[in-house]
Amino acid sequence: MRILIVGAGIAGLAAAKALELNGLRADVVERSAAPPTSGQGIFLLGNASRALADLGVLKQVERHAFAIRAQRILSSSGEVLNAVATEPFWESCGPCLALPRRTLLDVLLASLRETEVSYGKSVMSVEVRGNVRTVQFEDGRISEYDLVIGADGIRSLLREGSFIATSPRSLGLCCWRMVVGNLDKLDSWTAMLGKKRTALAIPLSASDLYVYADCSASEFGDGSVAVLKKLFADFGDPLGPIIASLTDQVVIHRAKLEEVPADRFIADRLVLVGDAAHASSPSMAQGAAVAVEDAIALAGSLATVSPIDGALDAYYRRRKARVEWVQHQCHARDRLRGAPDIVRNFLLRHVGTALYKRSYAPLVDGY
Repeated sequence: MRILIVGAGIAGLAAAKALELNGLRADVVERSAAPPTSGQGIFLLGNASRALADLGVLKQVERHAFAIRAQRILSSSGEVLNAVATEPFWESCGPCLALPRRTLLDVLLASLRETEVSYGKSVMSVEVRGNVRTVQFEDGRISEYDLVIGADGIRSLLREGSFIATSPRSLGLCCWRMVVGNLDKLDSWTAMLGKKRTALAIPLSASDLYVYADCSASEFGDGSVAVLKKLFADFGDPLGPIIASLTDQVVIHRAKLEEVPADRFIADRLVLVGDAAHASSPSMAQGAAVAVEDAIALAGSLATVSPIDGALDAYYRRRKARVEWVQHQCHARDRLRGAPDIVRNFLLRHVGTALYKRSYAPLVDGY
């Protein structure tokens, strides 16, 4: 079977690895000229670790990761509203881990044994011709494939070219992401909630701290460090001082938060995985997890179900309810953290742990 994967991010590399494990091989093309040499942090909950274990790379990931054993939510003044011990909840799946995103990509890339990854190679068009997909590349070359897998992210050109009304939808939020020194030696996932503003810090190591902050799009302005510091000036310990100490020299990734509703993400000999299929709010920390799960489910279907159309349909039916659940829970969590302080804080103090367990319980089950 001739398979092309478009995109060498987490979803694309995981798909390539999963295919290898099922006796299949793909060509992978990536429009970026080279693998990333920098990147922000990523938080992997237990279901992500389980999926990485199924790919055979969890031990390599753990060597570069920081174990997260607790998640704490604080008010903007620093009062603890809720704390959850992650190990007991996720113990049947795997550890909760934090690490640089580029490290996860490096591990996935290094794990490939039979797959060729071509960087600096863009796809211009993908068309159905008989029983194949004809792919035209930017350099003018044309190739035929039995299946094309779109792993090209939230701005997927394959999705825009082959699916109807699937442009990303704004969530009304903008964010900043950065890695700074872990000077206060934070050792747990720590979020602070203010008036429609959230700050989050996750240790990537004893020395590095991933920091995320978001606000409504109407407040984001030019997204400068000055805007960030002004919006979070009333935040107390432990995250307020970290934001207040930022300088213009810090490397910050800025983004408008968007989602791709989990509509039908299969077509004739074309399938989408990861953010290309169903990008979600980061509030459930499931982007990487569902991407790797997608990869494993797709490869398993291709290896056990025929013809290809039947395999894609089996993949879609297997994944649709799960990714819809994630998006539904993202919406619920975003509504809660955007609620009036008195309502939000009361709910987190009294039923926060129950809400956490309810949100994630279906993800503890296999995929």
